[in-house]
Amino acid sequence: MEISYNIISIIDILGVVQGLLFGIMLLFMHSKKNKPTLFLGLFILLFSLEPIPNVLEDMGVLLLYPIFELPPIHFHFLAYPLFYIYIQKISVFNGKKLSYWTLVPGVVETIGGLIIFFLPIATKLQLKESSFALVYFVFGLSYSIFIGVLTIRWIMLHQKEVDNQFSETVHKNLNWSKLFVFGSIFFQILFLIHLFIDNHTLYFFVTLVNVILIYWVSFKGITQENIVSLYLFFPDKIESYHSVESENRTIEISNPPLELPVVEKARAPFMTAEEMKEVINVVTLNIKRNESFLKSNLTIIDLAEETNIHPKRISYSLNKQVGMNFNSFINKFRVYKAKELLLDKKSNHLSIEGVGMEVGFHTKATFYAAFKKFEGCTPAKFRS
Repeated sequence: MEISYNIISIIDILGVVQGLLFGIMLLFMHSKKNKPTLFLGLFILLFSLEPIPNVLEDMGVLLLYPIFELPPIHFHFLAYPLFYIYIQKISVFNGKKLSYWTLVPGVVETIGGLIIFFLPIATKLQLKESSFALVYFVFGLSYSIFIGVLTIRWIMLHQKEVDNQFSETVHKNLNWSKLFVFGSIFFQILFLIHLFIDNHTLYFFVTLVNVILIYWVSFKGITQENIVSLYLFFPDKIESYHSVESENRTIEISNPPLELPVVEKARAPFMTAEEMKEVINVVTLNIKRNESFLKSNLTIIDLAEETNIHPKRISYSLNKQVGMNFNSFINKFRVYKAKELLLDKKSNHLSIEGVGMEVGFHTKATFYAAFKKFEGCTPAKFRS
């Protein structure tokens, strides 16, 4: 019997080869300074091996060599936990304890897969034709979705913290990874539907989505840098007293007392309302005086060093007193300055994008988004 080839098998093979190349590349990139690429490389390798049984079946290899039935290359319980740990390691919370426990079901799965692979061919064929394969896939899909939810939750917490530390978040918010998780869940559900509906068009679409996901996560993973919390680079202390001369008066900022009376076992606040107001006042005056918001890569550490106030106190005050994160707080100053330039005839030579760059925005998209958030219209409409 001749081995048959078709377009779906070719696309599957393309995805496998592509994934293996990218996975091996990331493993070679692995170093002590870039440990997350190890987990991403392993994930891509395992993710790309998934279509191999289908390729072997479509090409007729399994009919010629039934010994290759049920190869131990299904990693429904192992692949996505690797991606989850990768996200944890590149996020702003990389110093926290990682979720290695999510790998345990995958290790059991791998050992079980090896045992099954060496069973007699007749036994393997019986397992393949039984409901075992479907139950295994459904449980694997459920676990993948569970890990996906954990990953998305981690990314959302990461994005919230990034907004509290950086004024420019375009390459730090990990939006691509959140979209990849949603895309992967969509792919898994499509594949599950294909198990019940044997349709070549649907299978072709599933195969195409798989190849796109492999390429996308590989490219994004290679270009993504680790995001380290800025707090790690700031002395972990809070000044007990700070004064700032401004407009003929002195603003004093003090710590909360070390010991506060406990009323009905209520936890004492990190900062009092008065202290938060004073911090906001100092930070605002400093930003207006130095126009530090014009710096596109301004961080909360920059303000902390300029005002000698711990960044956690600044972040806490902004969130509790102003109801904004650091990113929104700085962007509000930028939008106000942009409005001045848009109305100033001397700035008519500047394009809309040029105005955005002039006031500290890194991209046109972030400028438009911030301007519309605070003004309710686009900068182009405001200028006209």
